[in-house]
Amino acid sequence: MRVLFTAYLFLFFSISFSQVFNQGYGNTEFKNLLANGITYVKTGNVYFDSIMVQMLEHQWKFTSYTIIERYKEPEKNSTALFITTQKPVREHQQDRKNGRIITLMPAKFFDEGADYENVPVDVSKTLGYMYFNGFHDLIRSEDEYRYIMMMLNCLQEGLAIIKENQLTDVEVVLNENISKNIYEKHKTLVGNTLILHRDQATHFIDMEKVKTSGIKYRLLADDEYHTVLDEANPLHYLLYFGENKYTEMSLIRIATGEMIYTKHFPKEYLKIGKKEMKGLFGYFK
Repeated sequence: MRVLFTAYLFLFFSISFSQVFNQGYGNTEFKNLLANGITYVKTGNVYFDSIMVQMLEHQWKFTSYTIIERYKEPEKNSTALFITTQKPVREHQQDRKNGRIITLMPAKFFDEGADYENVPVDVSKTLGYMYFNGFHDLIRSEDEYRYIMMMLNCLQEGLAIIKENQLTDVEVVLNENISKNIYEKHKTLVGNTLILHRDQATHFIDMEKVKTSGIKYRLLADDEYHTVLDEANPLHYLLYFGENKYTEMSLIRIATGEMIYTKHFPKEYLKIGKKEMKGLFGYFK
């Protein structure tokens, strides 16, 4: 387990950003999360679960946590952390092969008999969630483990901002306030390298604008992309662009899973526009 952790610690789910948050500081569900912690419900995939358990042990500092086997029932006063799948809500999303989501939901809504890897949940009942395919459109399920650390840290960072600033607004305003806090903390960072997957260039980022912007970037296919993840260069940042009911865009540091930029769109947003590109590019001059 120690060897496995060493290999993948720096490879690394939020929130909109990379994630969407639904509950503010004053809500009962958020207070319950703080008081009683989270319960990770295993998927049954031994390798994936082993990485998740390691990341919880070494990365999750926001609350206490427990771990239970698949189809077991978490304590009702806990918050369940589990993997679920959402079907595309619009036709153009059919090319996003991976609809799996990392989800935080009050355990009182959790059904231990449900197959949450294949059966959608009502995301409005969650505290937060994050799509795997936001890292690039065609992410294969066997590669998901590479993003666990990033996703956990993004979720944790958003929750910490809600707590520290006692953000009580819900849905869109809540996510906008989280985004502002992320931006204010990291807006002076420059000189990094933007890591893009070829799927991203095909679907939602204009590579001609990237090329003429003068920023430092690398455009990679699968094998190269995974090699760069393994290198965990602290100056390398992944682009996250998750689009379903809402659209979330983030820049995430590969080495730590920390967000330096994030923006939430309360609607479908199929391609990163000129204004958003300008906001992204400032970190890579």
